[in-house]
Amino acid sequence: MKVSSIIWVVILIGITSGCSNTRFLAENQVLYTGREKVELVKLEKGTKASSAKNYVESITNHKVNNALFGRRVLPPIGLWTHNYVKAEKDQKFKSWIYKTLASDPILLSDVNPELRAKKIENDLFDKGYFHSKAWAEVHINPKNPHKARVKYFVELAPPVIYNKVTIDTLTDYIDTLISRDKFMSEIRTGDQFNLEKIKASRGKLSRRIQNNGYFYFMPDYVQLKADTVVEKGTIDLNVGKAKNLPQQVTSVYTINDIVINNLSRTDTISSNIKTVDYEGIKIISSGDKIKNEVLANAIDFKKGETYSYNTYQSTLNHLNNLGVFKYVNITFQPDKTDSLNHLLNVVVDLIKADNIMADFEANFMSKSSGYIGPQAEIGVSHNNTFHGAERLRIGLTGGFEWQWGTKTESQLGTYSYQAGINTGLTLPRISIPFRPAKKNKLLLQRTIVNADITILNRIAYYKEVSGKINLQYQWSKTSNIQHSFYPIYINSVNLLATTPEFDSVVNENIYIRKSFEEQFILGPRYEFSYNNTLTTKPNNFMYQAGINTSGNFIDLFASMGKEPSERPYYFLNNIYSQFVKITSDFRYYRNGYNKSLAFRFYAGIGMPYNNSTALPYVEQFFSGGAYSIRGFTARYLGPGSYHDTDQSGYIDQSGDLKLESNLEFRFDMSKVLKGALFVDAGNIWLVNEDINRPGAKFNANTFYEQIAVAAGFGFRFDFNFFVLRTDAGFPIRNPYPTDNKYWLFGSNNIFSSGLFHLAIGYPF
Repeated sequence: MKVSSIIWVVILIGITSGCSNTRFLAENQVLYTGREKVELVKLEKGTKASSAKNYVESITNHKVNNALFGRRVLPPIGLWTHNYVKAEKDQKFKSWIYKTLASDPILLSDVNPELRAKKIENDLFDKGYFHSKAWAEVHINPKNPHKARVKYFVELAPPVIYNKVTIDTLTDYIDTLISRDKFMSEIRTGDQFNLEKIKASRGKLSRRIQNNGYFYFMPDYVQLKADTVVEKGTIDLNVGKAKNLPQQVTSVYTINDIVINNLSRTDTISSNIKTVDYEGIKIISSGDKIKNEVLANAIDFKKGETYSYNTYQSTLNHLNNLGVFKYVNITFQPDKTDSLNHLLNVVVDLIKADNIMADFEANFMSKSSGYIGPQAEIGVSHNNTFHGAERLRIGLTGGFEWQWGTKTESQLGTYSYQAGINTGLTLPRISIPFRPAKKNKLLLQRTIVNADITILNRIAYYKEVSGKINLQYQWSKTSNIQHSFYPIYINSVNLLATTPEFDSVVNENIYIRKSFEEQFILGPRYEFSYNNTLTTKPNNFMYQAGINTSGNFIDLFASMGKEPSERPYYFLNNIYSQFVKITSDFRYYRNGYNKSLAFRFYAGIGMPYNNSTALPYVEQFFSGGAYSIRGFTARYLGPGSYHDTDQSGYIDQSGDLKLESNLEFRFDMSKVLKGALFVDAGNIWLVNEDINRPGAKFNANTFYEQIAVAAGFGFRFDFNFFVLRTDAGFPIRNPYPTDNKYWLFGSNNIFSSGLFHLAIGYPF
């Protein structure tokens, strides 16, 4: 069957079948069509029920077919595909359509309202609402007995709070540790009882006790005695260790021997296995796979020190962050030769990954400015270059873009291209020249040296070559926070050829000309990031900020013996850039069941001074496109209220300041297909006045009038290993007035100016 035939069959079935999807169900099967509003009954006066109701609504919000905002309002594409698109093994396209769009029917038996109501009662008890009751009613569709909705009722009891939180009798040092622990500040008098919080706090308490050498102490050994025979609605809590614990649990353990098995999967009995004692650590390996000092520096345990759970975690993280092991495991064995001293032998088992690795990344770019084409990067890396877990990588990048339609005579060719080579060396430590490396307890530490050369040809404007060299230090103490510092960052960009169209623009506008002339960048930069999105939580955050400068150190010497009127000064026959640039990117994710709300706010500003009258072109801000404000053409929005009617007078519209905000509601439509509704707003501005672009300068009193707004919808094909994204964006507010109006409501411009974006990955 042809592709077009399959699509028309699916559409025709959807139009004609209506509720016929239920005819595929067995006689005793009922299609679940959603949940009605949760109702709280017999609520006592003064009981705060908002959090409990939100929880009940969350736990009862079971997925339904073709849902939007929790209701069946979308066409049942998943069910249609499941019921009607049956593919044979040799019909590859139909099989792909089925796997991508099909979704199994959600049945009432899948929801199991009675069991769900029982779970509500149990969970409310755990949250402090003792003696609460919950039940469900199934409402069969009067027009179709194979469809049903469910309504839940909850009789919410008043919450129970702590009347007193006390410590059990102090008999030994473990009791003292409990009495001094943060547990007593986490579970306090007046707080509402919450079993989940108690378990979490008890787990943290047991880890902190383990940090004092009590290797065998587990969370279950923290005993919590609750007494509800007190004032109604209150509970007394007594905290202490369990009674009659085994001697090994109440004993402090000390680290004895440390053994590292640094072997390979291919090692056999006949392999040349060596044993070396290095700084008190026994290293068993087959050949010089990794230097002994590298392995020893990753081990935080020391012979004779008290066991600590934190030391175990940091050692595990250090070994994994070396990036050369396929398998890392740490075990502890009681020393049987001297059981009275409670000694632990540490055994570290390592299996090294392959040294040579290749990576390949490709994507297809479709730009709203009329360019389309593929981009790819291929790289080869050696993950243990100098036997110290160093990573040397060489990569090639390339991409082609061609423009729909015919080219003008002034263009440099029929297509644009980008090609480059990049190299990088990563060391798993902070390496500072002429300073010996010191062992520290950082979770992550890297030294990275990069160099790359790129040639870029932009069809209608210019050819340029850029070369970068930078030295970067990365470090972090926790998994959420990371720092990056570039003491050396050099980027030199030079034009190789230009078109008459480009020359006419830069000759008429000194701002544009300076931004291309002054592109020798040399200076430090610093980046900070906080990210707790590694594990999905109800609320996830990400924050990134950076500051970079250029030209300050050079200017100290270049300005000697010269007058300010002689600027711009040169360095290595290039005008060097002098500026400071600050960026900030905040993201918030509110995650629910099969849906999420994503918010992003970005702000950035760059200030040229002394030797520069404009930011280098490569450091300027741009707006619009698939990863920005999706209702406006990429790199042709702004600056400010400036509007070039034919959009041909400038080489992309750039600015010194950027403000942007995005809001996106994401929801699942099938196993692979996801949907999104979004609103984007923002613009770019200039810091200094440009007479050729009126309205482009930022003004604190009027900038809000120049905010562009776009809205739209999109689909994401999430295949786990990559995400293919399509977005349709529509402008709903221009940053400049049209017929004395900024908003486009009531006009045909909204839909006629809509843009389609095809991209890889989520926009933020």
